[in-house]
Amino acid sequence: MKLLRWSLEEEHDSVVLLGDSVDLAASLPELLRLVGNEGSVPVTLVRGDNEEALGIGGVDFYSALGGRVLMVHGHQGNVANESFTKFAARLAARVSRRLVLSVYAMRLHRPGVFVVAGHAHALWYSRAFRVAIVGSLSTKSSSRPFNEQGYAILSGESLTLKVDPDDLVVSIKV
Repeated sequence: MKLLRWSLEEEHDSVVLLGDSVDLAASLPELLRLVGNEGSVPVTLVRGDNEEALGIGGVDFYSALGGRVLMVHGHQGNVANESFTKFAARLAARVSRRLVLSVYAMRLHRPGVFVVAGHAHALWYSRAFRVAIVGSLSTKSSSRPFNEQGYAILSGESLTLKVDPDDLVVSIKV
């Protein structure tokens, strides 16, 4: 909850949630009210695995900066199904974390577009594929290969990845 509060304290005009935002459909209105500052800030929900399973609406992607930035949940980067992807990522991460995240970024890559993705619970940036993986606001779980918390701020033409308000991970000109 502290990370969510920090991310919302950053200056922002709108909020984009990259899916898997709730585990219960009944929790969504409360989350949107909190994140949207009681309706004063527009909130866009990109549909993730949880939203699909719960039958919750949302958009498939969010486009920013005239289509130069594409924000997706990231399950599109899965190899086969999610269970297999987690298993393969856990094994491959023992050899190379970078290799696992590069394969994920390669699967999300779109020519001419900078892609911002969630889903992987990793905080990482691939310059080669122009993909930023923005971590997660959720608590850690042993079922995931990565458990990195973080958030992203798109301001003007810069995307900033952070783990708290004072700890800049990377700033990228998109």
